Amino acid sequence: FYYNSTSAMIRIATFNCENLFSRPKIFSTTKTRSTKLLGLVEELNVELSRSVFNQAKIKELKKKLSYYITIHDIRGKHTKVQGAGDWLGWMEFKRKPADEAAINNVAKVLHSIDSDIVALVEVENRPLLQEFHDEFLYKRLFNGQSGKEYDDIFLIDGNDRRGIDVAIMSRKPVNYLKSQINDRTQYNGKTVHTFSRDCLQVGVQATSTSEVHLLINHFKSMGYSDPSDPQSERRRRGQSDRVAQLLNRFDLQQDYVVVAGDLNSSPEKMSMQPLTKHPELYNVNRELPSNVRGTYRYKTARNQLDYLLVSQALKAKLSNVEIERRGTYTARGPNFPSVTNRKTEASDHGAIVADFSI
Repeated sequence: FYYNSTSAMIRIATFNCENLFSRPKIFSTTKTRSTKLLGLVEELNVELSRSVFNQAKIKELKKKLSYYITIHDIRGKHTKVQGAGDWLGWMEFKRKPADEAAINNVAKVLHSIDSDIVALVEVENRPLLQEFHDEFLYKRLFNGQSGKEYDDIFLIDGNDRRGIDVAIMSRKPVNYLKSQINDRTQYNGKTVHTFSRDCLQVGVQATSTSEVHLLINHFKSMGYSDPSDPQSERRRRGQSDRVAQLLNRFDLQQDYVVVAGDLNSSPEKMSMQPLTKHPELYNVNRELPSNVRGTYRYKTARNQLDYLLVSQALKAKLSNVEIERRGTYTARGPNFPSVTNRKTEASDHGAIVADFSI
């Protein structure tokens, strides 16, 4: 990022990172070992339920489980009270990234694109994202270099009960967050959440005089659809319509606005028309030849599921568009050397990156 006398360059990206999930450490070992450890957890749970605690037994079990569990004290300290009547708390499994090889490759994608602002899709929670940033991305790949850290990292829990959320990482100050998780709509005769995850609105102070507004999305997938709505086209159409309504808050000829994320439809689909046919939005992938616009595993335009749709004001400042695909495994490549199969790939989506002079 640099300034000159007339403009500043800023890089914005979106990436469905797919693998930023965790699992309890207790399940990261062998099945036999996990079964034995779960038995110790049950023993500890029994001990913490007794009217009189056997502190020696509790200490012994905690030592064996120290890598796998944490005990939270709410009322009383479990190491000092007489028993369960004087204590309120619970055990929690410690967690770790689900697949370290894949997580490392997610970091390689983000290191490669080196963006000022990144809209992320499929992130489990903010603490995990922060840990990923601190340990994998900033410490290992950026080597703690000043100016490469993402000081503002935010995620609001969305509507997906599996913990599939959208997030923002920004090297520029975030001025505000606005969630749409409480939006409701009618679908198949029922009142449902408009957004399967969220439409997270974020204001970023890109320069001393310019703010960029992002609407970060992860629309309903094509799978697990209602029989009356094949591939959930109507469901996503409702989500597109609502995002188009939210855009009315801005003057797209003057304001810097980006609709970002995984919209789970290709540009020509009915579900995408309110956005891809919007007269004041521009799909930055159109800067690329049609045979290399795709973001989902392969390159063709029909495989574009991820988007940076920018306002006319921002389109006028667009200088470069790229898609980083090396984190996605294909037999033909190119891949990062560490991406050797689909298990180790960063994601089945490429990252879109666009540069703007604002």
